[in-house]
Amino acid sequence: MMLSTFLPKPEQRFAAAGAALGALVSAAWLASGTALPGEMAPHWDVPAVLAAGAMPFVLGGSFYRWRYSRRLELELRAARRAERRLRNEVHRDKLTGLANRAALEVDISQALCAEGAAFARNALLLLDLDRFKMINDTLGHDAGDRLLALFGGRLKRAFAGEATVYRLGGDEFVLAAARAPSQADAEMLAMRVERLFEAPFDLGETRVASGCSIGIAFIERADKSTSDVLKRADLALYEAKAISGNSHAFHSETLSRAMRLKAEAERDLTRGFAEDEFFLVFLPILSIESGSIRGFQALLRWRHPQLGVIDAETFEPPEQSAITRSLGAWALQTACRQAAIWPQPKGLTVAPFVPQLRDRDFVAQVERCLAEADLSPERLTIEVAEGVSTDDLAVVAENLRGLRALGVRVALGGGSASSLPLNQISDVEPDQVTVDLAAVRAAHGSERSVALLACLIKTGQVLRLSIAVNGVEKESEADCARACGAIEIRGPWVSPVMADVSVLVGDGGMEEAYRAVRA
Repeated sequence: MMLSTFLPKPEQRFAAAGAALGALVSAAWLASGTALPGEMAPHWDVPAVLAAGAMPFVLGGSFYRWRYSRRLELELRAARRAERRLRNEVHRDKLTGLANRAALEVDISQALCAEGAAFARNALLLLDLDRFKMINDTLGHDAGDRLLALFGGRLKRAFAGEATVYRLGGDEFVLAAARAPSQADAEMLAMRVERLFEAPFDLGETRVASGCSIGIAFIERADKSTSDVLKRADLALYEAKAISGNSHAFHSETLSRAMRLKAEAERDLTRGFAEDEFFLVFLPILSIESGSIRGFQALLRWRHPQLGVIDAETFEPPEQSAITRSLGAWALQTACRQAAIWPQPKGLTVAPFVPQLRDRDFVAQVERCLAEADLSPERLTIEVAEGVSTDDLAVVAENLRGLRALGVRVALGGGSASSLPLNQISDVEPDQVTVDLAAVRAAHGSERSVALLACLIKTGQVLRLSIAVNGVEKESEADCARACGAIEIRGPWVSPVMADVSVLVGDGGMEEAYRAVRA
């Protein structure tokens, strides 16, 4: 302990030990001069005395140098082990043990650096698990993590020696083929991936079935980085998701051109919103029971500088965009403010964009709009329009229950009512379901629309759901809705859209005249 205090470095202690040993050797040599007979005793001359005196320094320096070199060698080995461990951690996904995005970038960079015949135009498959968000929301993140680990294991076992499997993050994986230069080769790989989902995944307390969407692109000689390849694969993945679950799609120039047009449209939307080119119109809603206007549906319009006035169905705000949420929030806030100043307390129906309905802050947003406008919650109906999928249902249903707790009415409208299974409609607990006659006509023709309308209304009544009808164009359709028990109708037969609704919510005279005409 005392030696460590004065000589803290191991090299210093080894030097001291060497010096002590050298001194001991010199002392033994000196002692031998008196202990041995004269002819055997060492001859002490100046060189011998100098050698004996230098012995502690020579051995001390030798011990110091040996220990220093040994320490450097050990430190170098430790540094190399740490470097290998760090490189492994940097290029490995902790959850699945697969290579990660950093490893993918290194591998693709090496592939792009190959020249001549060494360059390989191999396929890259970008995989995205279906229904993963719903599994996370309903079963918890532990179940989601286990699903990712199990799927990663299946991929690794199935393609060992044929392809490298990477996990990019979230529920996205990449399969980089070693020998798949053609579209046929890549398609065979994609079909093998899809077959991995034939058996359900055991998550412990439950077993779940899943699938995946696959976007396929090829590493091209013109690529400059990993992002160039992934960007094309991502476009193909978007296309695969639009097809159906457990499907794949290849990148094409058509997809790239469509994406460029979409980006231009999004920039145009952002510009139009900044320049106040959007406004609301209102579609009157007729109550079947009273024969009077019970409320209005707010509809978004865009006064485009080149295209004129266009509706929301025409310009289709992109789902994965901040401008969509901003525009939807503005429409809701503006509609509530206008409804609050109507002379009579008529109902207001608003159909938010799907990204708004998926937003966990949506209920709080509606509550703020109602409070700012001083609008009673029971006057507002939030209508879930077409575009809500079963994957979104968990979050959307939670938001809709929150709205009902506020006193806001909830309606399933358009294609959302027909795209969801009956048991899931009951989970949403809507106040009403809106039948979209325009969609019925488009699918089955005008001749059958009245008969199908009657069937849909009767089905809703069996399920104890109040039915509203949108898109009424003919008196026969209105008569059918009235005879079958619909609660309200709206459409061109009732009234065209109106920018100013004061004529129908003024002193009541115009509404009485309207009721008399439609009676």
